[in-house]
Amino acid sequence: MSTYLGVDIGGTNVCYGISNADGEILYENSFKTDSFKTADELVSKIHSDLKRKQPLAGIGIGAPSVNERTQCIEFAPNLNWGDIVPIQKIFQEKFDIETVAVNDANAAAIGEKTYGDAPEMKNFGVITLGTGIGLGLYINNEVVIGANGLAGELGHSIIRPDGRECKCGNLGCLETYIAKEGIVRTAKEKLEFSSGGSLLNNISPSELSPTEIFKAARKEDPVALEVVDLVTKDLAFAISNLVNILDLECVFLTGGIAKNGNLLKRKTEKHLKTLILPNLRDKSFIKISSINDKNSGVLGAIASIHSKVGILLS
Repeated sequence: MSTYLGVDIGGTNVCYGISNADGEILYENSFKTDSFKTADELVSKIHSDLKRKQPLAGIGIGAPSVNERTQCIEFAPNLNWGDIVPIQKIFQEKFDIETVAVNDANAAAIGEKTYGDAPEMKNFGVITLGTGIGLGLYINNEVVIGANGLAGELGHSIIRPDGRECKCGNLGCLETYIAKEGIVRTAKEKLEFSSGGSLLNNISPSELSPTEIFKAARKEDPVALEVVDLVTKDLAFAISNLVNILDLECVFLTGGIAKNGNLLKRKTEKHLKTLILPNLRDKSFIKISSINDKNSGVLGAIASIHSKVGILLS
């Protein structure tokens, strides 16, 4: 039985797993991303962990800011491994097997196409909501990588020209408002001017997270509801631009923040209705990825190696 390694490198966690050709996860593990000062340290750790496992047929890597033409991570704002990281080369030389690196959001889109709800869709997007914000796009049944292999940086589209400073160096990027740190920052700003009666005041600032904020919003906490409304409005704004420009069949949401499920979807859809063109309003919709709770990043990376080298997909 052939097995494949999928590696999902995020700004907070690195998750990896071994699967068979059907996408069944046989083994998985994870580490905190900041546990490693270099990509070489990470690859050595994964190699050491897997050396007693059966031989692998290929490796798929999903990571932020991957240039799919050079197979390098380039200037990733949420990683601290240097400006240019030859991630595919490091893995391939260490494991000595076929290796492919793709943008993590593209991996999520390929995973949705292979294992999720989009096998028949030809025009759809997958937005990854986590430490950063990414976008994987299928247009006319092909993944869009762009002229320089860097397409899909939705998180660095600017929504407020004089807004918050982003790690990429620009001001007002979407990521600074709806990614993990951006949501927490908005909550802290709102708490400064609240009367002190919010459920969020009972949480230590260092423990405040999007999960806790959404949890409080479900309990009708006014501050949390205000934060969620702002986040979903900005997300809807970004989705409306994608739909109005590209006429997408569907936009899937995945990643840690997407695990807030129905509340995130419902609030975003409410704002989206006022932003999508009337002739598209009933033709595009939002879905929470059905593989979001099944380590979708790892499955997407595995689907990417299948797709790129033609192992599975026909």
